[in-house]
Amino acid sequence: MIRGIGMDLVSVSFVEQMLAKCGEHFMQQYFSPEERELFTSKKRHAEEFLAGRFAAKEALLKAIGTGMNCELDWNGLEFLNHPSGQPYLVRSRGLEPYVQQQETIHVSISHHGDYAAAFIIIESSQ
Repeated sequence: MIRGIGMDLVSVSFVEQMLAKCGEHFMQQYFSPEERELFTSKKRHAEEFLAGRFAAKEALLKAIGTGMNCELDWNGLEFLNHPSGQPYLVRSRGLEPYVQQQETIHVSISHHGDYAAAFIIIESSQ
């Protein structure tokens, strides 16, 4: 049974502007240490990577039903990739009140031109 869905769209130029304006503060506020490390290791499309992660975090907040009114820290919401490239959400203690352990979280992130989109489905076995 689908318990929640969320979708978000972020422009890559928004991320570029935030990096230029706020730099490291923006990175620390919105991205986990590992996401920041992945960003700095990217040779190409680094801003697209961040835009996709930003969109995934907003989509997750929509899927859990809180939207921006959630008390979760954005840098505590971490999206990494399996070796195949498929993105996944790293489960943290902070998510426990919002996502049950038996629930499956499906993540899709896409980039095209100046936009990155993310789609989240939370699937419950009950």
